Amino acid sequence: MKFSKMFLAAAFAVPAFALTQGTPSRAKPDPKATFSVLKANVAKITAPSEKERWQANKDAWELEVAQTGPVKKIELGKMLGAVDRIRTNVAKIRGGSEKERWQSNIDLWTLFLSRSGTFQKADLATANAALETMKSNVAAISAPVERERWMANRDLWQALLE
Repeated sequence: MKFSKMFLAAAFAVPAFALTQGTPSRAKPDPKATFSVLKANVAKITAPSEKERWQANKDAWELEVAQTGPVKKIELGKMLGAVDRIRTNVAKIRGGSEKERWQSNIDLWTLFLSRSGTFQKADLATANAALETMKSNVAAISAPVERERWMANRDLWQALLE
């Protein structure tokens, strides 16, 4: 009789304990490691227009990843300059998925920098929508090197939004 009571108690306790553990969440990307992947990948680009926009994007991320607190005005100005270089370069792209990816990236940078290097709660829906557009677009990239670059960029934005 005692054994059946203990078994019955354990049968209810174990599932209840397991439910409180929850499901494991996806690991948050490490910005410094992700930036290293992006930086190494950008260094290999040979096409001048692509190199120019990715170099500007890398420059902006380099400043952001190095921050240890709020973005200082001088860094904010440098980041805005980098985004302007990206915007000017992307305006020359005729259209299609590449332009869509870059436009999502520009939208995220513009929103982020308009708030002095942070996202406010009111911005999260807009930022997440731009990130989702980027994610779905990146998933369709077939070239491995380009996909790696965009996945690193996507993961940096994901880390900022988490």
